[in-house]
Amino acid sequence: MLPNQSEQPVSIPCEGETLIGIVNKPVKACRTGVVIIVAGGPQYRVGAHRQFVTLARLLAGRGIASIRFDHRGTGDSTGELRGFIDMNADIQSAIDTLFDRVPEIEKVVLWGECESATASAFFSYLDTRVQGIFMVNPWIRTDVGLAKTIIKHYYWQRIMQKSFWKKVMSGKFSATDSLKSIVKMMQSIFTRPENVSHSEMSDNFFELPLPERLAKSCEKFQGQIFILTSGFDFIAREFKDYLKSSEIWQKIIASGQVTLKDIPDADHTFSRLEWRKELLDQTVDWIMRLDSKRNNQSM
Repeated sequence: MLPNQSEQPVSIPCEGETLIGIVNKPVKACRTGVVIIVAGGPQYRVGAHRQFVTLARLLAGRGIASIRFDHRGTGDSTGELRGFIDMNADIQSAIDTLFDRVPEIEKVVLWGECESATASAFFSYLDTRVQGIFMVNPWIRTDVGLAKTIIKHYYWQRIMQKSFWKKVMSGKFSATDSLKSIVKMMQSIFTRPENVSHSEMSDNFFELPLPERLAKSCEKFQGQIFILTSGFDFIAREFKDYLKSSEIWQKIIASGQVTLKDIPDADHTFSRLEWRKELLDQTVDWIMRLDSKRNNQSM
């Protein structure tokens, strides 16, 4: 940890439960803080490859305070695991705590990856203190979306590879198993409704499939959105394919509200140092720009 910042453990009250978190506070904090949200799976406030620790310390080194915390049912926090679908109270409690511990803060950016990226969007429009959301490989998994992604990005590319045809010619390729898999995926595509009519996509969209709910949440949000995706990740590919086909997303992008960035060779967790560095650099640079823009507007 650098000498120009402090790390403070905090207990966060949340609907009768206690969340455990860490506030990284610079000596002089800027007006924008960051809430780092743990994914809905079996992770905790350190993050994969200690990315949350590194991110929080890097942000503090640039004058940006942050809080990273275990939501209910994860890490050291009490309560039952609710998953990313029901994380609103946890996020709001973390924001309240960050504002209490760092009074210089006026707005926050929500930062999440995979399921927590989606959770951040679900919450974003509910609290006017949220200035931006930074989403890394947002999770919108559906049976239909997964089937389309695998057929497009795996099977089609596989048959174009020399190694595939070598396997076929050597007799090691099981056509029966592969055909069964493809048929099963095709059935999931044609037997499940993929699109929802505009009449169904009203403000009461909480029961919508994940892709539509995420799109509607971002449409309602009035702040800035940064979406960073990994090139070598089926979760990211499923999201990017939906992004291209969604009228709502195209409308949001056209408004200038969204910044899109892809790291072509990166995997889902940015396991290599160069991928993590770009992820962290993109995060810090974007938040610094948001804070600078806010300062200019207030002058």
